[in-house]
Amino acid sequence: MKHIKTQKHTSPLRSARGADRFDTELPDEIGGVQGLTRNISATGIYFETELTQEPGLRVHFTVEVNVRGEKIRLVCEGEVVREDRNDGVLGIAAKLASFFADAAEVIDVHPSSLAGIH
Repeated sequence: MKHIKTQKHTSPLRSARGADRFDTELPDEIGGVQGLTRNISATGIYFETELTQEPGLRVHFTVEVNVRGEKIRLVCEGEVVREDRNDGVLGIAAKLASFFADAAEVIDVHPSSLAGIH
């Protein structure tokens, strides 16, 4: 996957889903396939990938974030709620069930802390 340039500032998208979503461009990986996270909230995630996922499936994936200058890999588990295609790009929406830093330490991510991720 080519180098991904991230946004300097993110702002929440207002939603009736119960949690603010933040636009982002974070590298992710699912099933050994590289992808790109497009938005994230405390309860869900939307990412682009080349790997088809059926709604209702439990998925395991990683998302790379930059926190205070350090790259942290979040190991996530979620349930696919939607799969769609826009201009030939496969998008997956998933409800987050859990996420851990580096597969060992549980972290608590408040939506406001995602605003500065870049």
